[in-house]
Amino acid sequence: MTESASVQIERGRILAYRVFDAGNFIALDVAEKLLAARRVEMRGPLVEGLVIPVRPLEVDLGVCEVTVPGLSQTMTANASARIFDFGAVSFLYDIAIEPGTTLSALTPVCDALYDAAELETQGCEHRRDLIARLGPSVEHAHDWADGETYTIVFIEKLAASSIEEHRRCLAELARSEAVAKLLLGETSDAPLSAAVRDDVLRNTFSYFADDLAIVDWNSAVVVEPSGSRIVPFVLELATSQLLEFRYYDVLLDRELARVYDYVEKARPSILRSPYGALTRQVLSRFMELTEFTERVDNAIKSVGDVYLARVYLAAIKRFRVPEWRESVEAKLGLIARAYELLKGEVEVTRTQILEVIVVLLILIEVITALGRHT
Repeated sequence: MTESASVQIERGRILAYRVFDAGNFIALDVAEKLLAARRVEMRGPLVEGLVIPVRPLEVDLGVCEVTVPGLSQTMTANASARIFDFGAVSFLYDIAIEPGTTLSALTPVCDALYDAAELETQGCEHRRDLIARLGPSVEHAHDWADGETYTIVFIEKLAASSIEEHRRCLAELARSEAVAKLLLGETSDAPLSAAVRDDVLRNTFSYFADDLAIVDWNSAVVVEPSGSRIVPFVLELATSQLLEFRYYDVLLDRELARVYDYVEKARPSILRSPYGALTRQVLSRFMELTEFTERVDNAIKSVGDVYLARVYLAAIKRFRVPEWRESVEAKLGLIARAYELLKGEVEVTRTQILEVIVVLLILIEVITALGRHT
């Protein structure tokens, strides 16, 4: 066992997030009154560097028991929800870490929690209940079962006898295989390859000498003696944005398939265009998706602090959000192209109808004129 694996956590929490899509848009002013909720307030030395134009709502959901097969104990979690205006709802299951727990002892617990079906079920139940309570504040509620998971090992205090020892521990944790295994949920005694270890630990950040944030694709370790949860909030926001891009990517796949299928089955007619209704639907969908991308962009308007910006951008890149966004924008471009083509078909049909009407009117005029001279 490496020295870092035996580092003890004196005070810490496991922050297990389950993030779901709720609808096109959530009117937070309306939801705030319906739920008697409060706006999220961030505290800490870095809070001024984070500009959130529309702060999400936070709702306490009480205490729940978390029982995961493979774990020998039932854990108590403080449950809460955050509601974002761009349509995402994030549920947090906040579980205390037993004082004196080592990183090696925490690894199998995190491994069991990362993708625990029990938390998925709990999250789905909370999602259903919350959307019912949100009522009319949700615009066009969605029924999409998939969600995103993210887990943060949030450490406020390590068992260190002095500030110098604490800082030495952080320096070791930043390059520790025990931390890499914790983030991966790898319980094997076999050592990781250097490439895997370095890849997991490459997104490591510090602001002060006594804090640390290591960000991976499904989990993170955050050491923050001040107790500020601004870094977890940034990671939660990035996870919520990933979820929404995934949702709209799936939606666009279905939409494009529907458009192609409709066009193939449509019966051309000289009297009317078979694409009129579809054109209106495609335009409506295009406008909806354009508004969505704008709301996601505005979710975090500015990260003025260099440290928070680095953490946020690293998380976005690690979650592959740019790739999902590019996919959505490419398919959105296809939707726009489909609208232009369908609009052209409708206009051609209208022109043909007008030409037929003109010809008929001329024929009627000619027949009428001939009738007068007979």
